[in-house]
Amino acid sequence: MRIISFIIVFIFYCGSLFSQSDTVNNKIYSMSLEELLKLNISSVSKKSENLLETPQTVIVITKEQIERRGYTDLEQLFHDLPGFDISRGNGTQYSQIYQRGYRTKNTEKTLLMIDGVEENDLWSNSVWLSRQYPISNIERVEIIYGPATTIYGANAFLGVINIVTKTADQITGDKKHFGINSQFGYGSYNTRYADISIAANSNHFSLILSGRIYNSDEQDLSNYSDWDYDLSVYNLDFYKSVLGTDDDIIAQTAMDFDNTAYYNSPVLNGKKPRYSNQTKDYLFYGKMKVDNFTLGFESFKRDEGYGAWYRDDFELGPEFGASWVPENTFFYTKYEKKFSDKLYFTSFSNFKIHQLTGDCEELYYKGYFNKEFNLTDIADTASGTVNLLPIDSIQKPYWSNTWWQTYSQQLRSELRIQYNISESFNLITGIEFRVSHIQGAYLHGKTRNPEETAVINNAKGGNHFFSRDLGFFMQADYTLFKKINFVLGGRVDNNKIRLTGGYGTVFNPKAAIVYTPANFILKAIYSEAFMDAGYWTKYSTTPGRLLDNPNLKPEKVKNLELSIGWKASDYFFADISGFNSYYTGDIGTVDVTFINNEGNTVETTQHQAIGNLRIQGLQSNLYFNYSNYSAYINYTFSNPYKITDKKIRIGDIASHHINFGINALFLNKLNVNVRANWSGERPTGKETTVSNNPLNKIDAYFVINSAVSYNFFKRMSAQIIINNVLNKEYFDPGVRSANGIYYASRLPQNRRNFIVKLNVNF
Repeated sequence: MRIISFIIVFIFYCGSLFSQSDTVNNKIYSMSLEELLKLNISSVSKKSENLLETPQTVIVITKEQIERRGYTDLEQLFHDLPGFDISRGNGTQYSQIYQRGYRTKNTEKTLLMIDGVEENDLWSNSVWLSRQYPISNIERVEIIYGPATTIYGANAFLGVINIVTKTADQITGDKKHFGINSQFGYGSYNTRYADISIAANSNHFSLILSGRIYNSDEQDLSNYSDWDYDLSVYNLDFYKSVLGTDDDIIAQTAMDFDNTAYYNSPVLNGKKPRYSNQTKDYLFYGKMKVDNFTLGFESFKRDEGYGAWYRDDFELGPEFGASWVPENTFFYTKYEKKFSDKLYFTSFSNFKIHQLTGDCEELYYKGYFNKEFNLTDIADTASGTVNLLPIDSIQKPYWSNTWWQTYSQQLRSELRIQYNISESFNLITGIEFRVSHIQGAYLHGKTRNPEETAVINNAKGGNHFFSRDLGFFMQADYTLFKKINFVLGGRVDNNKIRLTGGYGTVFNPKAAIVYTPANFILKAIYSEAFMDAGYWTKYSTTPGRLLDNPNLKPEKVKNLELSIGWKASDYFFADISGFNSYYTGDIGTVDVTFINNEGNTVETTQHQAIGNLRIQGLQSNLYFNYSNYSAYINYTFSNPYKITDKKIRIGDIASHHINFGINALFLNKLNVNVRANWSGERPTGKETTVSNNPLNKIDAYFVINSAVSYNFFKRMSAQIIINNVLNKEYFDPGVRSANGIYYASRLPQNRRNFIVKLNVNF
């Protein structure tokens, strides 16, 4: 309460300072449909071009939309977009974002960037998309659908998300040299955050510093049986079934050992196991521009628990020290020079350090009820009869600590030239160079900071891999009759790991036609892309996956897309896109046997190319904007299948999604926004690729979210955000194998919750 009181007093004090201001910043409520459709973006072709005429399917979410809808973090906006299935579990990854019907173990096949710097983890390709990004510093988010390898190289496989931050003058405003955009939020689950962006601006110099601190206790799931930490449900018959014995004494002994170790372990420091999932995230970002030269940096740390990912029969949370802690840092330099109206030059370099810090800790249980131990650990079966072992010989259950760590770094540099040969013909070309030093297997051990203590066995050449990547791309645009634009592009990539590894040389082409008669936009796009398997996939092993696979080849995709957009009037715009994607070399986990160094035959798992995918789909949008009122509705259809000797439905992907929203401004002060998400049921279980999930489907759901804003001072506003207004109980699919043993089969989503947000701009 002291924090809230301080913020309120601070807001009202600042309000008194600004009450004499001459202007009201209501631009966030007045952007017309015409203005939205005239937006220029640069994420598709690395040059400025009109949003609707890009040779790709693109949606842009502006800062005005982010403000009106009450988004308090980036992940929320994807729930309102077409083409995404989402599995939010507050776990090792906060949320899994599946684009265009492709289910992945991590969000690794969509490329996330901030101001053109790739955010995907160097080691795993994972996107650590959580609550750490400062909303106050976002100008817009550009979402590209479909392969984009011809511009970005490996791993822009399903699409690209580029977070474009504000320029200094967008924060300082007209004729000002200093400005601050800030947000303060407090709400359900003891959630509180501060989000501040500060800018200074002059004729030849600008500086932006931005940061966010976000803390939350998250929704308590202890009322669900999967997370109630109650062993009383496991009776004698259950133990007989798990152990495969009819002997009451053996089953009772196992049950007694479990109950003693589970509740009274020294590792718990006298506490009883219970659900916890605290979040402690932060991010700092800055960029300085002097004329044509820009220097920037970012550093974030995401410290979160395991949430709903793991059941109570396996994992504990942050209250007991267990959490997952990625930490990413980058520095970049950018030089842009306009030599003439025809010739532009760009030099862009960045250096990145990505790590899982030595604070990544798992605290998991090894016992009988969760099948970590079996009958031979408690009974003698060698003689053909089953007898209880002597007490001293029985394997005792226990809680076990393991700390995990990775450290990788990369230097990337790109030189790019745009040449406008004539009004109708232009060319963009560039060369890219990367050198990387990336970890192979996890470092893990029984003490904190395993980088000091862990030992990696059998890592030939060490546990870090030096790699070199070269890329050359070119794209030509030719416009005929000012209505037909032909686009032809291609990219060559070459990768070498150490002396003899790497995928070698890969070429990917792209061709597109964009036709703009009257109020229509028609596009036909063909593109190819490839996805290089991450170092986690190739080289890392775990207790359940003992065999690596350094020779994995890249996955590939061929994508054909047709779309049509129609500007019906100054108030209505509609579009629809259909695509057919064929993926080869899909990588999955398979059961294998191998001979270990001791000469023993070992059963384990390994990552291998296990089949092909064909994914077809549609996505459509309808926008309305008139005066102080706006609305949207979008629809997604997905038809995703894996093809081996037969077609198998890709699990956890809904066939149908519908999202819609309305926004109204009253008296230039009060803004009301209501949005709704409907997802059809998601098939899982034996008839799908998620065959280990004990559920046959995840039920459909309908959720309403709202945000009400009021400008009570000229540069200050308050907002009340209510998510899940109807207090609907609904679930997202489980993650990874979602096998119902360690990984949860379905993930409970947040019930009705609120955030009170205060915005201060001066």
